[in-house]
Amino acid sequence: MGTYGLDGVLTAWKTGKLTTEQAVGQILQLLEELEERVTKVETVINPPRPPTRHRRRRHTEQE
Repeated sequence: MGTYGLDGVLTAWKTGKLTTEQAVGQILQLLEELEERVTKVETVINPPRPPTRHRRRRHTEQE
């Protein structure tokens, strides 16, 4: 059985086509898919930055 959309899961559960356990399983699959999609979007929006080399500032005393 493929995953229903969230509305489909709720409708199937309310009409008795899915047990509570099946509905929870379907919702977990939807949540996992959503997490993957959000992670991809976040990576596009904020790509990982390469490590930077910090230059030390020279401290000079002003007289």
